[in-house]
Amino acid sequence: MNNKKPIILIHGTWCKGNSWGDAFIEALENLDLKVYTPTLRHHDLPLGEGATKVASLSLTDYVDDLSILLRSLPEPAYILGHSLGGLIAQLLAAREPHLCRGLILLGPAPMAGVNALYPTMIQAFYKHFMQWKFWKKPLMPNKVTLDKYCMNLQSQEVRDQFYDNLVAESGRAYAEMALWFLDGKKAATVDTESIQAPVLVVSGSEDKVVVPAIAEATAKKYKNATYIFLQGSDHMYMMGQSLPKTMTYINAWLDQTA
Repeated sequence: MNNKKPIILIHGTWCKGNSWGDAFIEALENLDLKVYTPTLRHHDLPLGEGATKVASLSLTDYVDDLSILLRSLPEPAYILGHSLGGLIAQLLAAREPHLCRGLILLGPAPMAGVNALYPTMIQAFYKHFMQWKFWKKPLMPNKVTLDKYCMNLQSQEVRDQFYDNLVAESGRAYAEMALWFLDGKKAATVDTESIQAPVLVVSGSEDKVVVPAIAEATAKKYKNATYIFLQGSDHMYMMGQSLPKTMTYINAWLDQTA
């Protein structure tokens, strides 16, 4: 009999379901978890084609797709999100709270109401927001942003290999997140009160693209949250020197909340 608990991994900006890396997936499987790694809508397309189709997608579109997967599972699942996927994970859990066993958020992007105007975050994305009608344009992969703000502690070889697999992201989703106060549909607003499951929020001292203050503010939104600050970790919590630290805390949290 299979006693593995399901866990859905929601990737971040520019990524795909295969961006997590084998080591992270194997580490989760070793904790008796059944791992699902969906790819967000249109992120499986070639860069050019995907850029055209992904540009106008809402955060809500991503949650719609993931809700179908979550409802198809035989039992409630853990939901793990990284970066933009961390925000999407919270939106998914708030929509289907009875199907969320627990939330794990690795450097989660800010929900509505959480300040995101930090210098390194502005530097990472300001060129996109300076475009005319940026909310209708794809957010294209940017090598400088990846190297300097996301993977700043990784080797150049690892950075280059990771960059080669990146795809375009939705400009609309970024507008909903960054300019949430102008969004009448409140796509980036998380009903945190509806989420009663335990929440683990992980941040890193060298994360420049989602600074620790955002992760800490996110944790404070929940009554049942654990906040972990990893000294010496960049934004890539699931790889390199950060992986064993991240897994140690996930393992301990799972034991405590089981």
